[in-house]
Amino acid sequence: MVVAVTYDKETGNVGQHFGHADFFKLYENENGKIMDSAVVSPFGQGHEAVASTMEDYSVSLVICQNIGDGALQALSAYGIAVCPNVEGLADDAIEAFMQGSLLIADALNCDCDHSTGGCCGGSDGACGSGCGGCCH
Repeated sequence: MVVAVTYDKETGNVGQHFGHADFFKLYENENGKIMDSAVVSPFGQGHEAVASTMEDYSVSLVICQNIGDGALQALSAYGIAVCPNVEGLADDAIEAFMQGSLLIADALNCDCDHSTGGCCGGSDGACGSGCGGCCH
């Protein structure tokens, strides 16, 4: 399984926004262990170009801080899952995923306005904060 994390090369942190990411750190996860990792650039800007890049690298899951509805739809079209609202070091994020402590968004199946900032449009930007947890 290949997992992509939006990546800030200067800090090693999860990058701010999926559609504007300059880099992704790809992790090849096999049997609960990281077998390999690499930092790559998307093949363009915008949610469709970046989603297409993820599909080209056979990504199954994207971990990011922020993501809009258009990007969620583009990734969903490729069968790629998303863990949004993740902060901190990218390496810590992949470890948290492998330990089962990150939740995969189900934002496409709720009635929220995802264009207002955070997942589900919560005023504090936390996933599920604006609609009773539909993103889980």
